[in-house]
Amino acid sequence: MKNQLFFWMILFLSTSIYSQRSNNEVYWNTWEYTPKEGMREDFEKAAAKKTAMFNKTPETAITTYRIITGPDSGTYLRVEGNKSAADYDLDRTAEGKYWNDNVGEYIAKSQGQVRWRRLNNGSYDPDPENSTPSKYVSRTFYNVKADKIMHFRRAMYRMSKVAEKRGWAGRSLYRLESGGNRNQFILAIGFETHKRAESPERETTAKEDYDELFGWRSWDEDWNNFDASLEYWGEQRDLLQLVPEMSTGTMD
Repeated sequence: MKNQLFFWMILFLSTSIYSQRSNNEVYWNTWEYTPKEGMREDFEKAAAKKTAMFNKTPETAITTYRIITGPDSGTYLRVEGNKSAADYDLDRTAEGKYWNDNVGEYIAKSQGQVRWRRLNNGSYDPDPENSTPSKYVSRTFYNVKADKIMHFRRAMYRMSKVAEKRGWAGRSLYRLESGGNRNQFILAIGFETHKRAESPERETTAKEDYDELFGWRSWDEDWNNFDASLEYWGEQRDLLQLVPEMSTGTMD
């Protein structure tokens, strides 16, 4: 009887975990690679060739960025976007073997696949039809306390609405789905030049727009709660630069 009870508990737990996966969610995959000393050019050429062979279509596209600030400077970030749950059932053995056999010899250190879920409540895209990757991407990593997730999410969502109202650059919010700390989030903002574009003068500040959208003193309350939601090491930032030669659709 105890064995049967244990079996049904495991079955129920497995079903519950599986049911949390949604076929409608949008996932992004990332990998990080650091080339061996003196082999950066060889790595770039080999990875570019692999990209041209296996990642030619929108469904298989990969974008590559080089991290240019912080302790991981010189590391390459490979990104696959807009994946569904069904994409993880595809057989990519040949692609993986080619990478290991022809690119792996130039790699000193690598991070396995990390899966992220894009959060619509917190993301804002002013031009969703444009699939061209940004030349630069600013990434901010947030490590959030487990019992303060909603405080963090509320501020991020509401700020995306302020960004939309004020016509700011697009932003994408992701939560780590598999491969690390589930309470880690990334806010990614792309741009084309470091020179700030002149913005038209506005009659209101971002804080005033925030309070207009969500209620008087919402800004103060939400951002105090936001600050309290982060772990003490909870906010880190780096900068990425596109490597066109290693990216689908931008290769010469």
